[in-house]
Amino acid sequence: MSLIHRLQSLEAERDAAREEAERANLAKSKFLAAASHDLRQPLQALFFLSAALARHVGDHGGRDLLSRLDQGLDTMKGLLDGLLEVSRLEAGVVTPVLETFAVSEITDALDAAYGKRAAEKGLVWRVEGCDGVLRSDRGLLMQLLCNLVDNALRYTDAGVIRIRCRADGGSSSGSGQDGGGPEAGQLAIEVQDTGIGIPPDHLDRIFEEFHQVGNPERDRLRGLGLGLAIVRRLSQLLDHPVQVRSVQGRGSAFRVLVPLAPARFLAAGTGGAERQPGIDRPRLAVLVDDDAVVLLGLQTVLTEWGFRVVAADGTDRAMDRLAALGRAPDLVIADYRLREGRVGTEVIRRVRERYGAEVPALILTGETGIDTLADASAHGVPVLHKPVTPRQLQAEIDRQLRDASEDTIQAAQ
Repeated sequence: MSLIHRLQSLEAERDAAREEAERANLAKSKFLAAASHDLRQPLQALFFLSAALARHVGDHGGRDLLSRLDQGLDTMKGLLDGLLEVSRLEAGVVTPVLETFAVSEITDALDAAYGKRAAEKGLVWRVEGCDGVLRSDRGLLMQLLCNLVDNALRYTDAGVIRIRCRADGGSSSGSGQDGGGPEAGQLAIEVQDTGIGIPPDHLDRIFEEFHQVGNPERDRLRGLGLGLAIVRRLSQLLDHPVQVRSVQGRGSAFRVLVPLAPARFLAAGTGGAERQPGIDRPRLAVLVDDDAVVLLGLQTVLTEWGFRVVAADGTDRAMDRLAALGRAPDLVIADYRLREGRVGTEVIRRVRERYGAEVPALILTGETGIDTLADASAHGVPVLHKPVTPRQLQAEIDRQLRDASEDTIQAAQ
């Protein structure tokens, strides 16, 4: 065989191997998405029923058992959320939306979210403020950093967790060897801890799915091994390199390099005091889900919150029951994928056509495909992915009702 033929053969083998790897990766993503959806339905029902049961359990022993049940549900939710995020990032359905914002918005949010948790664990929590204006996707960057802080909290039993940043290219203090300073025009945001550290032979594997250091027994209280895998994918998606330095037994430092933007592009804040969310009861909620157990759980928890509920397993039945009441709903919550090829945005559209486009609505679904997100976005409807905790659901309901009330006030002025 000539050299040219040999090179052509090697190139063909390489292309075939790459195509096979891409098919396998796509198959894995489809499997994760399907498994995630099928598991989310019953888990969502358990969340709602557990919340509704809480007020009926009076003795200490029963409440302790219910607390353990909720802890188990939270662990299962964490695993499914991690699988969902991995599959979404691998499937390429997440597109960064770049904006310009002050780094203090991120560090302040991290301080508010994690300061109390660190104190409860007996750790010293430090957030060193810094000036700078970033150019990134605010939500995805926050998610990346949250995964790093979660990881630090999980593997630090004593000492300090520190968040700091530097824009001058110098190395910051911390354990281990420095991974190199940031390039010009970048800000290094670093999460440091005094935890168990990472053995040198694990450094190349910590960003793999389900790989954990110091957890051979797979204790779910020590996490699921998906956080750093998500960090890697977000780093690649945002083009924000992540560097790690660590000394076993002394701690670790993860550094994220984020592009800086000129301060003159920082949008001025709108100002004004933020209104506290609240639900004026009683309200009328329309619930549509073709899973009877999920529908029952959702109806139970909304009723416990003081809502009057119209529950149905499909669009036509929901519209008939709503018409029989003779009043406009205050809220619509619908699953996306319904029977006979129907979708949840249909019932939202029909409700708004009959009662007004200002009726708040949201999609509560286990579907993760880009078509679902695109359809919901086209109808101006937010999406919550099952399972959501009752607290998360109530926060989103509060936001929807508050925004609708503010829109009504502005329209009247």
